[in-house]
Amino acid sequence: MRKPHTIPDPPEALVDQDVFGMSPTGVLGVLVEERRIQDLAAARELRAVTAWADEHRITDPETEGHGSVDPSVEAMVFAEATAKVRLAYGPLSFAGPDGIEGMLRLCGQNAYLVEEFAITELAAALSMSEGAARSYVGQALELRDRLPRLWERVMSGSLPAWRARRIAERTIPLRDETAGWVDGQVAEFAHKLSLGRVDACVEAAMVRFEPDLADEAARRAADRRGVWTEHHLDGTASVTATTSTPDAVAFEGAVADVAATLAALGDADDLQIRRSRAIGVLADPQHALDLGATLEAAESVDPADLTPAEELHGPRRPKHSHTGDPGHSVIHIHVHTDDGEAAVGPVVRVDAPGVHGPRHLTAVDQWLRDAAPGAAINISRVIDLGDRISVDAYEAPARLRDQVDERDLVCSFPWCGRRGRYDLDHIVEYVEPEEGGPPGQTNTDNMARLCRFHHRVKTHSDWHYRREPDRGLLWTSPLGRQYSVDSTGTQHGRS
Repeated sequence: MRKPHTIPDPPEALVDQDVFGMSPTGVLGVLVEERRIQDLAAARELRAVTAWADEHRITDPETEGHGSVDPSVEAMVFAEATAKVRLAYGPLSFAGPDGIEGMLRLCGQNAYLVEEFAITELAAALSMSEGAARSYVGQALELRDRLPRLWERVMSGSLPAWRARRIAERTIPLRDETAGWVDGQVAEFAHKLSLGRVDACVEAAMVRFEPDLADEAARRAADRRGVWTEHHLDGTASVTATTSTPDAVAFEGAVADVAATLAALGDADDLQIRRSRAIGVLADPQHALDLGATLEAAESVDPADLTPAEELHGPRRPKHSHTGDPGHSVIHIHVHTDDGEAAVGPVVRVDAPGVHGPRHLTAVDQWLRDAAPGAAINISRVIDLGDRISVDAYEAPARLRDQVDERDLVCSFPWCGRRGRYDLDHIVEYVEPEEGGPPGQTNTDNMARLCRFHHRVKTHSDWHYRREPDRGLLWTSPLGRQYSVDSTGTQHGRS
């Protein structure tokens, strides 16, 4: 039986002292002591996290829940782990039939499984997303059950929990022998090793004990190509790309050509601004072709044939047209009404592919100025979020779905925030009219947006929620803890 760990109580907190009146030495002493107290608190929290997982383990009657799960489940776990966990460095989730609660494998070889929905209660209580909580629990179990030397150092306060969790994150995909070797090599020195040296130690362990995994990791590391876009509040965006050298050279040449074409056609902007605009041109192949045709037409015109207007403004450009079905962006501008009169403020909310959140109206104006010639700009009616839509059917009509889209920008479960694919959930379960259900059950107040996982949690567990008078949502967990969710986010409620 595992011996319980104990941590001495910290001394009196120093936060009540007036640090602004201390000497530099005194202030530094307060900082060091506060950090020590934080490290001890983090160690206590790790112990509590593992205790929570112990209470929700999938038990095997023959072993009373200790050690590995039963052989049939273990075989399934390792079959999946070979393809996912050991290469993706993440937890595995096995959903039950018809969406009922399944099981989670959160850390390494021979670790027990955890009830799938159990992490949801912990995540909400700690104000964490589901994914972050799963990683946290997995790292805690990995430390306690597979990296005992590192665990002891964390419990004694001689190793910060965050450093040990970083190591545990890297050893989860490894076999017991490999993880044990890493534990033995780094435990004594983990508090003074850089994270780079820790990562190097883990990689050395893979090469020594698991060359197949090291080979696969090397192949994956050699192909990290991708394009990432980060949108900023000022209306600009940063684009980062990692690609092969030939593709990069081709892209550089294309950007330079478009920037030069824009200059030849009279664009007086700075070179880098023209290069940035070239990205938008290249994203619209027809626009790029039209620019080339315009330049060719301009270069082929005899100056003697130009009209006075063309001498002043340049030759007339060919009309821009699209072939096919170009994509489109939708910018929603939310208007504040006061005494029945609309007043557009300087801030708009943008909701388009890859762009979410507030932007200044000046940025939107600049987007419209930079739109490609011939680009279609459509203005649609604003959806009234104050309107109550109600229908006598289970399926929500398009206008109700659009209204919920505008009101619930993300999953409505506490701390979730997932975008993308979602389910439209009846807060109060729908009852067929022939079974006594009232009219108008599918309505604005009784619908909420939930991601697929949290829709399963709500349907197949004791989590439940209701719409409050202020139109926010009040969630209650299986243990009775409450969370208020509205357009501003999540906050802890009555418990």
